[in-house]
Amino acid sequence: MTPQSLPTRPVSTAAFHGVSLAFFTGCAAWLVRESRELGGRPGMMALGVAVASAGLALVALGALVALLRGGRLLALRSRAEMGTYALVLATMAVLALVGLRLFSSEGRPALATFCLGVAGWLAGVGLHGVPALFLGPTGFIDSLGRRTPFSRLEWFSFQRETGDLPRVRLQAGHGTRLLLAARLASSDEDAVRTALVGAGLTSRRR
Repeated sequence: MTPQSLPTRPVSTAAFHGVSLAFFTGCAAWLVRESRELGGRPGMMALGVAVASAGLALVALGALVALLRGGRLLALRSRAEMGTYALVLATMAVLALVGLRLFSSEGRPALATFCLGVAGWLAGVGLHGVPALFLGPTGFIDSLGRRTPFSRLEWFSFQRETGDLPRVRLQAGHGTRLLLAARLASSDEDAVRTALVGAGLTSRRR
């Protein structure tokens, strides 16, 4: 393991979720106030978006708690498929355009700020602006705080990809159930394999 790949506390990801928590909580309160001012159908829409903002705040809170409780973690250089990146970029562009339109012509700053904030949040989560997967002493934690403990896993497999960028596909599961799938940098394979073998998992050929 190189010094750059030693387990550390996920400070940048925790800070990202801390900022997201504060932002979406503030947006929810602002949207509720804006809904009262607008009234009618626009007000109901703003109230619905406030609920969505509160939901994203809860997601950020759950991820923040999970990462802080995880202790020292190894940030894995996971990457999504190109199609996923294209979809996220298209969603971000739509949200950004809607937000700018709401700012300039609709006079709904709370909703506009929410749209722009979600676009920024997607850049962190969807485009892997922050690490998307961590390896801990007892299992994996993703960037949204979801855990996959070693105790739930029975087997794992790696498959090397061909292409300009060295990537490996990790799959792990129990019996016939696939519980974890990730696309990792090839340099992370040894660290992950060592942890999985040490946890008693069986390597399975694809």
